[in-house]
Amino acid sequence: MGYEFSAGEALIGKVLVATPVLLDPNFHQTVVYIAEHSAAGALGFVMNRPLGQTLGAVTKATDLPAGLQDVPVFIGGPVKPNSLLFARFRRGPHDEDVRCEILTDPTKGTSAGIRAFAGYSGWGEGQLERELTEESWKVVAPHVALLEDPVPPALWAAFISEDQRWRKLYPLLPKATGLN
Repeated sequence: MGYEFSAGEALIGKVLVATPVLLDPNFHQTVVYIAEHSAAGALGFVMNRPLGQTLGAVTKATDLPAGLQDVPVFIGGPVKPNSLLFARFRRGPHDEDVRCEILTDPTKGTSAGIRAFAGYSGWGEGQLERELTEESWKVVAPHVALLEDPVPPALWAAFISEDQRWRKLYPLLPKATGLN
C-alpha cells in the first residue's frame, strides 16, 4: 500500500524518492523536491541530476549578470526540457527544513541558493496521488544534503534507504571527502 493522504494535505516542501517500482527512465533513481502541490497537480525539481555546467556556460544571453554566471544547471524533469526555470533554495532552522522559492526574475536579489533547471517534473490532477498509491514514490522529509555542491553521488541511495541514521550523522561528515 502506498502513501496515504490526509484530508487537504499537500506535499509542498517534501521530497519524492523514485522507488524501483517506477519504470519511467526519466525518473530512474531520482530525488524530487516538491515546490508546488494542489488539487490541480504538482511541480517539482529533480535534485540529483546536475548537468555539470553553469548557467554562464549554457546560456546564449550576453547580458547575464555576473552573479548568475556560476549558477549550477540541473535536469529538472521531463516537462519543457528546453526551458530554464529558476528556484532559490534556503536552509531553514534545522537540517530537515529546506525551502524553495520559484523565481520569475532571477536577476532580482542575491544569487545565493539559486539553481537553474532545464525542465521540471510535473503531474496533472490526481496523477501524483495515483503514483503514490502505486508505490512509485517514497515521500520523505527534505534534508540540507539536497543543497550540497557537488551533489553527493549517493543521494538517492541515502534517501531511499529505510535506515535514515545518516540524517543525524550528516553534520559530522567531512564536506570535502575528495581531500581524504
